[in-house]
Amino acid sequence: MDAASLPDDLQKAVAFHGHLCPGLVIGYRAAKAAAAALGVGQSEDEELVALVENNSCSVDAFQALLSTTFGKGNLKWLDFGKQAFTLMDRGRGRAVRVVFVGDGLKRPGPDGGTDREAFMQALLAAPADQVVRVEPVDAPPPPEARIEPSLICACCGEGVQASRTVTTYSGETYCLPCAQREAV
Repeated sequence: MDAASLPDDLQKAVAFHGHLCPGLVIGYRAAKAAAAALGVGQSEDEELVALVENNSCSVDAFQALLSTTFGKGNLKWLDFGKQAFTLMDRGRGRAVRVVFVGDGLKRPGPDGGTDREAFMQALLAAPADQVVRVEPVDAPPPPEARIEPSLICACCGEGVQASRTVTTYSGETYCLPCAQREAV
């Protein structure tokens, strides 16, 4: 598939992700469907929140197209292993859940091969309702990201968010990995 023939926003997602693949195209279709359903564009700060139920290539499309990112705190990973995504609009109190359905689309075999190319073309050409299911949901957004002070771990000496520390009875502060190693 020639990258130059792709829509500009998909080219942007490819540049962010590093390559074109079926997972990215699934995320692209899901992100576009979610944004259309809510009537939103890119998130400047935290006005949009994405809850993603997998950690696959598809998530990068949400980051590239909607600017929902781990760094801003408006991308939350739920480790459920599903190609499902909830997009929330904080300002209007609305949310949709988008699930990949791929009804009737020929999927690539275990070795990928040319079927992979055909699958991506089918994903791009198919009507949205054959690729994803979009449903309004009642999902309150998570709290906005907060900036907290850093504390120094008594074991490793590294700075760590105060909310991610363990304090012993003797008053020493440990980061979570050191606390687990030391079993404090």
